[in-house]
Amino acid sequence: MPRILRLLVLTLLISTALASLAQNYIRGQARLDNGLPADHVIVRLRSDAVAFQTETQTDIQGKFEFDGLYPTTYHLTIEGQGFRPYSSNIDISMSRMSYEQITLRMNKEPEAKAVPAEGPAGSLNVRIAQIPPAARKEFDVGRQRMSLQDAAGSERHFQKAIALYPQYAEAYQLLGVLHLEEGKYAEAGPELQKAAELEPHMSTAYFALGICRNLMGKYAEAEPAFLRGLELNPDSPDGQYELAKTYWALGRWQDADPHAQKAVALKPDVGPPHVLLGNIALRKRDPQKALMEYHEYLRLDPNGNMAAGTQQMVDKIEQTLKQPQPKGLN
Repeated sequence: MPRILRLLVLTLLISTALASLAQNYIRGQARLDNGLPADHVIVRLRSDAVAFQTETQTDIQGKFEFDGLYPTTYHLTIEGQGFRPYSSNIDISMSRMSYEQITLRMNKEPEAKAVPAEGPAGSLNVRIAQIPPAARKEFDVGRQRMSLQDAAGSERHFQKAIALYPQYAEAYQLLGVLHLEEGKYAEAGPELQKAAELEPHMSTAYFALGICRNLMGKYAEAEPAFLRGLELNPDSPDGQYELAKTYWALGRWQDADPHAQKAVALKPDVGPPHVLLGNIALRKRDPQKALMEYHEYLRLDPNGNMAAGTQQMVDKIEQTLKQPQPKGLN
């Protein structure tokens, strides 16, 4: 399964890879500086160290929780209408848990109260607050079933959530990811497209849509989906790599090159982008650079899916370089 799909699962707290780490968590409570709980605001959490990003909503008491986390450093942000943006870095690499008491400073400017929330954070807060509790309950159960590899059960609950709230972008997204993982591309495409239409600031929906189109061989249609996703989240190494793969499939290796390089710069310890950079180096007639990239992949992922083919390319290039080169005409 492409890494970006697992990233989408991570985005909504359903990573099977981290499901066994429930004892690692960040929990907390957000209050406004007037003492009232900051209820129904969006709390975002990300870690560049493990390519993880997710979000949740505070309850009526302002409480939130992120469970099943990998022990590393995270960046937590809260943005919304009526209070100033909040951010902090939280390290659970040693303690494996943290409880945050957060005070959000109210925006005291009178005119700010009359301005509706705009942009990703504001629109997301407004939309999330409109989701009926029954629909949210079905969605949460669907996420739980998905984390347990119960495809039929999770699909049933996602469908119920959508029936209760037809504007439920996250339910459409996870339903699309579910069908994508099952190879049901014809079903996944419209669901992911719907998720992107309902929440145009959800980069992961565009990335998944691009992957779906790639898997269907619709590379030209995948390009705009990836471009929109990267417009929203340019620092996504997976998004950069997937777009590079799209350009490579289209025969546009010159366009693939900067995106593959950006993917490696953002996350140098992931192997597959190095293979693509090696292939691009061969197009540039630079076998030494290709060897360097192929060797780096084999170092990072010696038992990966591309290891056998990459080793064959290394052997072939090294054998060619050992052969006497033809002398130029005098």
